[in-house]
Amino acid sequence: MKKSSNETTFSEKEMIQFLGKVSVFDKLTKNERKNIADYFYERKFKAEEQIFKQDYPSVVFYIIKNGEVKVFLKRRGKEKEISRLKSRDFIGEIGVFLEKNRVASAIAKKESTLFAISKKDLKKFIDKFPKAGTKILYKFGEIVSTYLIDQNEDSEENESKIL
Repeated sequence: MKKSSNETTFSEKEMIQFLGKVSVFDKLTKNERKNIADYFYERKFKAEEQIFKQDYPSVVFYIIKNGEVKVFLKRRGKEKEISRLKSRDFIGEIGVFLEKNRVASAIAKKESTLFAISKKDLKKFIDKFPKAGTKILYKFGEIVSTYLIDQNEDSEENESKIL
């Protein structure tokens, strides 16, 4: 794992174990997790510090090591919270697949440490380790598909309440 300007407290072994508990990487072997760990770097954020802003370029995928992150949208001058994320949750996955700007903003609600990987480095990893890359991409597909099904069910449930 690349170190940020602040010294990391995670050993290689701890990072491999941690990645095994993150849904996107839970199908990877220990060796595959070790290989991708080398592409991540650690970022520390103070409470209320901006992680990224809506409508800005989306080039980094984050996994929350510790702390709490608020994800929100700003529309017509009003802020709408989408979610609160904690350890092992991730953000920024849309930018892995699309050449779009950020669809939401994120701030650290508490002092937080995140592991980051750039889209460019993730592509390098997938090119170098295609078997592991395929596992990650399938897992992303599973996560997005499950989210869409859940959203569809929620929409149908809300519709039936109206009728």
